[in-house]
Parts: sequence; C-alpha cells; structure tokens
Amino acid sequence: MSNTDSFIEEVNEEVRREKLYGYVRRYAWIALVLVLSVVGTTGFLEYRKASIASSAQKLGDRLVTAIGTDEPSERALKLAEITPEAGRATVILEMRRAGELVNAGDTAGAIAVFESLANGDADPIYADMARLKLWMLRGGSGNPVERALALTELAAPGALYRPLALEQQGLAALTAGEEGKAVEIFSDLSQDSEITDGVRNRAMQMLLALGAEIPDASSLFLK
Repeated sequence: MSNTDSFIEEVNEEVRREKLYGYVRRYAWIALVLVLSVVGTTGFLEYRKASIASSAQKLGDRLVTAIGTDEPSERALKLAEITPEAGRATVILEMRRAGELVNAGDTAGAIAVFESLANGDADPIYADMARLKLWMLRGGSGNPVERALALTELAAPGALYRPLALEQQGLAALTAGEEGKAVEIFSDLSQDSEITDGVRNRAMQMLLALGAEIPDASSLFLK
C-alpha cells in the first residue's frame, strides 16, 4: 500500500472514529436512561414485593393475635381495627367479626355488619351469605314482606344457599302460623338428594316436632 493510500485510510478511520464519538455523545443519554429505567423498574418491583410480603406478614400476625383473644367482644374489636388494612380479605374478616359479635351477644352489631356486606359490592358468594345470615338473625323481628322476598330470591333454583334459605322459609311459615306450608317445605327439603346431612336431619326433626309423616329415606336413591 502506497503512502497516499495509507494516509487516506488513516483519514477515513479517523472520520469513522469521530462519527462514532459523535453518535455516542449525541445518543449516549438515551442508552443511559434505558439502563437506569430497567434497573430502576427492577429495583422498584423488588421493593414492592418485599413491602407487600412484609405487610402481609404483619397483617397475618395481627389476625392471629386477634383470633387468639379470649373474649368474643375483644376479638370483634381487634378484627374491626384490622379490617381497613385487609384489602381483598376485608369481606372475610367482616364475616368473622359478625360471628364474634353474635357470640358476644351483640346481635344488633352483627346485623349491622351483615347488612353492610349484603348491600355492598362484595362478591355474590359473600353478599348472599351475609343476606341469609341477616334474616336468620332478624328472625320474626324484621319486616315479613322483605324477609319473604329475600328468602324467595335466595331459595331460587340454582341459588348457592338454596337449602338454607328453604329451611328459613319453613321456619318463617311456622312463625306466621302456616303449619301446613312449613310441613310441605320441610318434607320436600328432607327428600332433596343434593342437600347436606345436617340440613336433612334438621328438616326431619322439624317434621317430628310437628307430628308430620317422615318421608321414606329410600326415595332419595330413586331420584
């Protein structure tokens, strides 16, 4: 290679180097931002995971302490203090709190909790359970028309708590002096092959108490 060619090659190499440095100076900040963004995002996610895990552990510890309290009224009070921080578990804690209020003899307080859950935005599986519990606690003291309407909806075919709602309908019929209707409900309930043994046994006990005929249990296997 001649000196001229060598000189030209060196000049070209220098030009390429200058262009490269120019690109680096011009666009290096973009690469730096991208790197910092990736590192920052990863760090933030790790921080969030650690923060969530720590919060969940603290919440769990407080829940264990609350449930371990001796008196139902104290358990209900401690659960009420935890509830605002429970997030998605709020509904479950509120259901438990209502149960503790019942155990403490605070029926009015439990009714208020169940009513709030039934009329809130809880998932239907919890809202319907709260609604059923609400009317179970109110018994005959609530509005009979509202009670009948609520139990009819809860006892609709395919409803999740249909057997329990039917049982409450039978008790409501007895309260209203409609013994024949109550016998019919408990008789049908005792022959339902899809209910639990507990509900069936209670239905049969009600039929015995009313002096009604007990359906043949063998009919359950023919359906």
